[in-house]
Amino acid sequence: MIPNLLSEVEACKRDYPEAWQHAHTGSARTEEFIRLLAARCHAISPRFGLNGKRGNPDDLSNDALCFKGEGPDHLSDGTPATVIDVIGAAGTPGAVAQWAIVSKIDTPIKTAWIKPGDVPVRPSPPPLPSYPGDAIFDKVGALLFADYAHAGRVPDPQAGRWFGRTIYDYLAGMTLEDSIEKHRAEWRSALGL
Repeated sequence: MIPNLLSEVEACKRDYPEAWQHAHTGSARTEEFIRLLAARCHAISPRFGLNGKRGNPDDLSNDALCFKGEGPDHLSDGTPATVIDVIGAAGTPGAVAQWAIVSKIDTPIKTAWIKPGDVPVRPSPPPLPSYPGDAIFDKVGALLFADYAHAGRVPDPQAGRWFGRTIYDYLAGMTLEDSIEKHRAEWRSALGL
């Protein structure tokens, strides 16, 4: 039986908040959280490992683990396996710790089991210098992405439109708060909120 380690996901989230914020974002630190969690879970049961998406050990899942020896999926050698999603709404400000079995008998997913520590950590690129508008951009982005998550949607190309319109009016002389209020009402309406 596959142990439910949701408490470990929550503990890892608490212990490594920065890694959690970067999980599944595509940033240089996108894999950090899942690597930390996989190592913790592997210490509890050596059957837990990292998940190679679609059976590719070079394409590491940033929000799922693989449990070998049980389940409806199979590794390349025929060993049964199960994929477990550990981050709901991964890559968004609304991300939540979860323990969701993804593998289903009627819809198997190709997977590769990877021992934590066997995949080299990619070197992080040098940090980007801060930009004078970063705090303003972050404020708009936090609200925009939170509303997308609340609507149950992932950011799409229109997210750039709403961000751009908000900054455009701000640069044209509107206060940031007024511009956010104006355009947030528009994007929330477009999201059905």
